[in-house]
Amino acid sequence: MRIATAFSTRLAIRQLRHIGLRLFGTFSGICVAIVLVFAQAGFMNALVGSALNLPRALQADLFITGPQFETMAYSPPWFARSLMDKALAVPGVADARPFYAIISQARNPYDGTAMSARFIAFDPSRPVLDLPEVMQALPYLKLPDAALLDSRSRRKFIPIIDRLENGGEQRLYLQSPGATLAPEMRVIGLYGLGPDFTIDGSFIFSDLNYYRLFQLPLDRLSLGLLTIEPGADLLGVRNAVAAALGDRAKVFTHAEFIAGERDYFIFQTPIGIILGFGLAVGIFIGAVFVMQALYSIIDMNISEYAVLRAMGYRDMFFIALVLQIAVLIGVGAFIPSIGITALIYELVGDATRLRFTLSLDIVGTVFLATIVMGSVAVLFAVRKLRRNNPLDLFG
Repeated sequence: MRIATAFSTRLAIRQLRHIGLRLFGTFSGICVAIVLVFAQAGFMNALVGSALNLPRALQADLFITGPQFETMAYSPPWFARSLMDKALAVPGVADARPFYAIISQARNPYDGTAMSARFIAFDPSRPVLDLPEVMQALPYLKLPDAALLDSRSRRKFIPIIDRLENGGEQRLYLQSPGATLAPEMRVIGLYGLGPDFTIDGSFIFSDLNYYRLFQLPLDRLSLGLLTIEPGADLLGVRNAVAAALGDRAKVFTHAEFIAGERDYFIFQTPIGIILGFGLAVGIFIGAVFVMQALYSIIDMNISEYAVLRAMGYRDMFFIALVLQIAVLIGVGAFIPSIGITALIYELVGDATRLRFTLSLDIVGTVFLATIVMGSVAVLFAVRKLRRNNPLDLFG
């Protein structure tokens, strides 16, 4: 068995060497398919990662949301602040902090166009974000109309970011739904969070500046962030808080909240569904190209295979042969595809300000997809070999 396997390996290598450049077109097609899968996986990872930037940065054990809440991607539906007092009265809850978020627009001071952004607010004396730049700037957030801008915001915000990095500040007019005149804010510093697929940038205020600028009542919360006492049972406290609030709010653990955001973007947004189909299409295209390569090799060497069958080599030998050819083709196409993908990730990341990282998880996922491509192609190629009768092949 080992001798037959070694022979099939040598034969697979020699056949690929013999064919050489005649498979260049097919090989290029496999590379394109693998890069397509890499691109779809990268876009999916960037989509989910960008959507989770804010939830991951929030410091809380439990999250309270309004009963109609679906995602942080849009302005979350509000709930009454009085529910925080009820939650704080539940045994095991140590602290309850309010959090405000709204999607609105600021006027670009250089060309007058509207810039969509997420505006985040909290009490600076009770911080909720695990970001070093925000923690250092907490005293300055208490100043009237002061705000911080995300340094990783998209291109419309770059002139403002450059000015702040040079030590200046920037005044911006807001489009406030509750104000008669456009309120003005002072952007005094930067922090790093990152945009997502729906929002170009984000600002951070104190809760008082949030009220002053947007004229939105502070008793209407976007999220309630709860910290539980050390040693308390997380799920037990979650269930107790949910029971105390009833149908007036939803309660999540931090892990549940992040999982809900991830699932929303993957399964409920058009872009998530399209990217999922894109992965499947990439794998299908790759399988077709690998199958075409295997069919070409089989057709070129069909007489030699007939001789081997007549000599007594059985199906397992040919399965091993075709499988090894598929693996060699797949691995040979996979290696240059990594380099091409790294370049694409860098270009797209610079253009979108999203994080495209060629992580081991993505490489492993795409390599697994490459194996699936080869496996599907091998199944069809082996069927072609099995249908051939050695006596017919010599005729």
